[in-house]
Amino acid sequence: MVTTVYIIRHCEAEGNLTGVFQGSTDFDISPKGEKQLEKLSERCKDIRFDIAYSSPLIRARKTAYAALKHSKAELIIDSGFSEISGGDMENKPWNKLNELFPEEYYCFKKSFASFVAPNGESVNDVYNRIVKSFSTAIDMNKGSCIAVFSHGCAIRILMCYIKGIPLEEIDSIGWTDNTSITCIEVDSDGKMSVKYENDYSHIKNDEKTAANRMWWGEQS
Repeated sequence: MVTTVYIIRHCEAEGNLTGVFQGSTDFDISPKGEKQLEKLSERCKDIRFDIAYSSPLIRARKTAYAALKHSKAELIIDSGFSEISGGDMENKPWNKLNELFPEEYYCFKKSFASFVAPNGESVNDVYNRIVKSFSTAIDMNKGSCIAVFSHGCAIRILMCYIKGIPLEEIDSIGWTDNTSITCIEVDSDGKMSVKYENDYSHIKNDEKTAANRMWWGEQS
């Protein structure tokens, strides 16, 4: 009995455009994000989801609604799949973070596993909650097709668990682009295998998020 899990990152949100730290900040989606969701909806129309879980943040929920447009799957809102909270760094411009939070900003870029923002979550906190929610979803829906709608950093952290990689080696986990899909299969013994990862082939070049790696201060 195989359980299939589709892990889907939200579409482009306003925070991606304004260049601010938008971890737990509840930005709405952008106009480009709306176009991305049209393509995601078409991509997912033939996937028979049995149940779905989403972060409560609006950018994730709207992504879930679009992906499930042709599905009768129940959508469960689960805060375990939320993005990392940046605490005092939330909604601050990326180009000011090095000045405002030099130690935390350096840690975020160079030693992410040990990152924690002032009054925010640690990476280990996120790992514990997202692994708990992910494991519970699988345990409660064995043999089903599950959709999970989450966020860039949260998905990278979850992928460490799925691949059996220590958080200290998270840099070996590739980025997840807006509306990208990662497909995981879990066998009856709980062994997980990645069928494909960060697939956003449904998005045309002019519909991609230009600053899709703004989290890391990269433009490539």
